[in-house]
Amino acid sequence: MVGRLSDTSRIPNRREILMELFKDRVFESILENISDHFDSHDFIFEMMRHFPREYTNALYECRRAKDPIQTLHAKIGRKLLEFKGTIKKTNRISSRNTRGLPSRNQHWQKVESGK
Repeated sequence: MVGRLSDTSRIPNRREILMELFKDRVFESILENISDHFDSHDFIFEMMRHFPREYTNALYECRRAKDPIQTLHAKIGRKLLEFKGTIKKTNRISSRNTRGLPSRNQHWQKVESGK
């Protein structure tokens, strides 16, 4: 199910905040609901829409980077590489990023079951 992860009464540490967004179940949830052909920007937009609190917390944890948005999005792209049995890279394309600017990014395709 797409949506916010459960809240806890304990205040998580910085690493836990960043890692909440990078849990497999977050990525799997988005991959289950995204179209068969998508690019990294599409994935990030879905992540922002369905997991806004986790996304914002992870972005905040990247605040010391030269470009926190690019840093977080690069981490998301690297995490997508871990889902080789579910998706595969196709080619690089240009689409609008979260800043509304065209930029090159990875296009993905869902892998057919049993292949």
